[in-house]
Amino acid sequence: MSETNSSNDFLNLINRTSVQDESLFCPDVTGLTLSGFRVLEKLRVESGEADLYICRRDSGEYSWTMNSNERYVLKIFRRPNAVKDDVIARLKGIMSPYVSPVCACGVYDNHQYVIRPCYKFPSLGRVLEDGGRFSEEHLRKVIIPSVNEGLKALHDAGIIHKDLKPANLLPDDSGEHIVIIDFGISSSSGNKSFVVTRTGMTPFYAAPEALQGVFHRESDYYALGITIFELFTGSLPSKNRELPQLEGADSSPGGTLVFPENFPEDLRTLVLGLTYGDLSGRNDPDNPDRRWGYNEVRRWLNGEKLPVPGASRLSRPESGFPPYRFGGITYHNEGDLLKALFVSPAMGAEELLRGTLVYHYLSFDEQKGALCKKAARDIEAGADRVQVLMDLLYQLDPCCEGLGTAEFGDGEYSFRNAGEFRSYIEKLRDNGGFYELLHLRSCYGKALRDIAEHVWHSDVHEELEKLAEHCVKFGERIFGTENDFIAFLTDLIAANQDTPLNLKRFVHEHELTLEALKARPLLEEAINGLMKYTSLKDPRNGIITVNGVRYPRAELKSGEYLIFGSYWQENSSVKTPLEWLVLQKSGNEALVISRYGLDCKQYHHEYADRTWENCDLRAWLNGEFLRMAFSEREQQMIRESRLVNEDNREYHTRGGADTRDRIFCLSISEARKYFREDAARQCSPTRFAVSGNCFVDDTNGCCYWWLRTPGRYQYRAALVTSEGDLHLAGGSVLNAIGTVRPAMRIDLSALN
Repeated sequence: MSETNSSNDFLNLINRTSVQDESLFCPDVTGLTLSGFRVLEKLRVESGEADLYICRRDSGEYSWTMNSNERYVLKIFRRPNAVKDDVIARLKGIMSPYVSPVCACGVYDNHQYVIRPCYKFPSLGRVLEDGGRFSEEHLRKVIIPSVNEGLKALHDAGIIHKDLKPANLLPDDSGEHIVIIDFGISSSSGNKSFVVTRTGMTPFYAAPEALQGVFHRESDYYALGITIFELFTGSLPSKNRELPQLEGADSSPGGTLVFPENFPEDLRTLVLGLTYGDLSGRNDPDNPDRRWGYNEVRRWLNGEKLPVPGASRLSRPESGFPPYRFGGITYHNEGDLLKALFVSPAMGAEELLRGTLVYHYLSFDEQKGALCKKAARDIEAGADRVQVLMDLLYQLDPCCEGLGTAEFGDGEYSFRNAGEFRSYIEKLRDNGGFYELLHLRSCYGKALRDIAEHVWHSDVHEELEKLAEHCVKFGERIFGTENDFIAFLTDLIAANQDTPLNLKRFVHEHELTLEALKARPLLEEAINGLMKYTSLKDPRNGIITVNGVRYPRAELKSGEYLIFGSYWQENSSVKTPLEWLVLQKSGNEALVISRYGLDCKQYHHEYADRTWENCDLRAWLNGEFLRMAFSEREQQMIRESRLVNEDNREYHTRGGADTRDRIFCLSISEARKYFREDAARQCSPTRFAVSGNCFVDDTNGCCYWWLRTPGRYQYRAALVTSEGDLHLAGGSVLNAIGTVRPAMRIDLSALN
């Protein structure tokens, strides 16, 4: 080949490879207004994933001044879909002083951006770069408590941070606590306790399972342990020549850290607890050999002397088999462990993927450890995980007896073969044991499928599935088939033909369950026949008129409900009568509050200091809501109330001037006075409020609702949580997921 041709081939090759994907270059947004924020200047901060800008809320003027309270940071990402939409949605629902709030977000020129407050102090990572170090007192009094509470808030919201490190920890402007920032690679775990992802993370802080692409909540606490080590020593374990290097993704977890001589013993215990490698039995709170999390950190902060995880495994037992915890049980001999893995192969495969089983066998038998490592690699390569595990079990101990008998759980059930299991579930069907059928499917369905296919070679798991899927769970009752449930509805309608309003109330109480069951084709017609009773007109205040004489209802009492006004509740097209809970009655006057969270509203549209006197929510209640929910006659029946706008006593936040309002939100003291227990404060949202994207707790169907008292600061407002707790620190006034429970005083004499 000639020299010229060789050169041309080389040029053609390198020309086909771009220097850098142009989509990774961010557009310059200086001077633009994005989501109501004016972008002022670009920060000279190196970031591989995004550009950072200083911005502030656009007031419509161009000669405004800046101060620390007005500054925000806009982060515009280079890669597409950098921040997951479900992560942003969940972040907006977090009201914690230890997690940086999302003030706004959007997309500009196909690049996502997120806006958060600008804090005046540098990150802890920058302090380390400048030679700073943090003492044990700094860590114990400020940093560790803040990060622990911040991680709990994130994890409770279903978010795994995945990149906790000093650079992502900032002091708030008071310097009294730490705020967690940067959710660019965070993941939403939803109702799961872990996520599997290949998203990049900073490897120096990554837990062993994270290096294999599996992230748990405990993975964030591993990163916290490494972060604490670095904040105290000034360097990472992997950066210090005197300490062992972090091993790569293929290495076994749980490497031993070496601490400098001046490292405090209590702090050393905490770091060892947080960086413990073995995650088996991680969901068992009584297991001493598991990585520490939120509760252990709190106990450590309270001065409790906790044993270091893994201490029980430091000495080799006489049998030569170290104890291993799996499924909440500690196994002291290999045969029992192999039987347990055989019964729960899906869980066993996860043990392989997490590396815990690999680490266990490598600690005492290099040959068996190599078998485990090869099995884990086969699963990662796409092989059938259950079959791989079964092959491994026989390789570990070919002579192990009892692997043909399936033991469910901790001896809850034991079946020798598929025929024995089939006979058992058929007896449950014939004897009405529907609760147990559903329990078997929900608790053991996945493991049973694997056992049936790979061990019993039977379709018995499908038989259980068919029996269970025809069951209808309705409240506390379970019907064996759809026809049984249809017969129940038919009898219910027949028994209430003379009292149809009973059927309307029944539908209202079970509406969500009925709507869900309508998705089953066999039930749709019967349920629609029942739900037609929702069109019945409600009685209005219990008044009867005879020959022009009005006979009023019995005297109202506190705790009863009264119907007054109407508003959108089911949807945005038809208003329906509003129900009001009587909080207090005095003569002909009643203080009432709406039964439900009626609408999803911000306390105020601007992230600024606000009291009840000058907030948007007050203006809306006494303006648009008053006009839309009540007729002119009903408006005349609503009395003006003189409101004392109290200070927040917990945080000494000024409550503002007293006001006179016709409709208002309760204060903190009023919420305590009229609702003596948390359960009484719990409130469900209307469907209309849910359509406005209010927060709904998956566990109880309840929502947050605003109080008029300020929170920790005047740019926060107190509220009641979905659990009925009084959240005195409050949420940002910009929060768009809280609901409104209007309160007012009604002249009862006009009702009669």
